[in-house]
Formats: sequence, structure tokens, C-alpha cells
Amino acid sequence: MNGNTRFEIDFSEAKPIVGTKAPRELQAQAKFELSPFYEFSAPEGIERASGPCAIGMVLHHHQIGWNHIPKDRHGHPQNDPYILEIMRWAACPDLLSGTMGTSPAQLLKALRKAELNANWYAGNTAQTTLELIQNELFEGRPVIALLNNATEDEPLLLEWEVIFSVDEDTVMSKQAGAQPQNKRRTIAQFEKELTLKLTQLSCSVITARKD
Repeated sequence: MNGNTRFEIDFSEAKPIVGTKAPRELQAQAKFELSPFYEFSAPEGIERASGPCAIGMVLHHHQIGWNHIPKDRHGHPQNDPYILEIMRWAACPDLLSGTMGTSPAQLLKALRKAELNANWYAGNTAQTTLELIQNELFEGRPVIALLNNATEDEPLLLEWEVIFSVDEDTVMSKQAGAQPQNKRRTIAQFEKELTLKLTQLSCSVITARKD
């Protein structure tokens, strides 16, 4: 990006997934789930908010937030003030002045600003990426994934979603603008929507952990 006016993605941070042997406990586990996992949605009238909502869900999972944001009776930040604050604080969405959503680099910048160790993996196979997601969930961490929600006769409809559950047959994610927010996909459907024709951006996932 150049002054937030050009549709440009910086791929310099994209990493390959280096194969590591999964722990025996992970190999024997059939389901990986973060439960409960709290969700946030796009404020009314706000478009292209999947990036800010994904940031919000990950920060909230890691108990990172702001004291000045009003809370509900359960202690969760109220949706609209929280997401609007993230949009301001993280300067997103940023692609083409925000009209094309949030770039991977801006997601990384926001998560690192919150002092999380964040990494973007892209250009890997869908199977390898799914194994990485399972490992992150096994360690208790959600994963942000870039998925193409377009139908067969539609152009690309890319959204950031937060993966919180994987079992032998399905992947569950949180969507920013859909109702219900829980999106269930078969493994095959998930891998198809994760895989893009643009190889550099294909199978894009972002991990974040506290060190």
C-alpha cells in the first residue's frame, strides 16, 4: 500500500509452514475446539469489517482490551464500541482506502501492537495449513483464515474468519457479518474455500500467541 490508496499486498511477511512432528496427544485427538469462544460482529452499517472483528476475537480470547470500552453484564466488551475502537486503533480496513477490506500485513501489525507473537502463513497446501490450525487449537489458540465465500458463479468474496473448532469431518469458524455467525464447513469445502488461484495469497492463515 502507498498512503492507503493502492490495492497492494505486501507478501514479505508470508511464511512457509515448516513441518514439525505433532505431539502424540495431538495425533490421537479427533476434535480440536475452543469452547466457549466469544464472537464479535460488524457494527450496523459498517462494511468490510471481517478484519477488525477477527482482531477483536483474538484479542478478547487472549484477554487483551481497553478499560474505557463499556462491558455487558458478563464482562465482555459491548460489540459496536469495541469493534469501532479496533478499527481506529488498528487503522483497518486499509486496502484501497478500506473499500477492499484488511490486508494480512495490517492484521499482523495490529496483533503485534497488542504484544502478541503473530505470524502469517501463505502459499502452503491446504492439508498442511489444516494441520497447522489443528496444532494451534490444540495449544488453545484460535486461527484467523482468509476464505472465499463466493458461489460458483460469483467473483471472489474474501473474508477473514476465526477458526475455533476442527474435527474429523468439519471446520467451524466465526464470521463477522453473517447470521448465525458460526459457519460449519466440511473439510473438503473448507480446503476449497481456503485455496485461491493467486498462489501467494492461497491458504492464508494468521496465528497469534502470548510469549
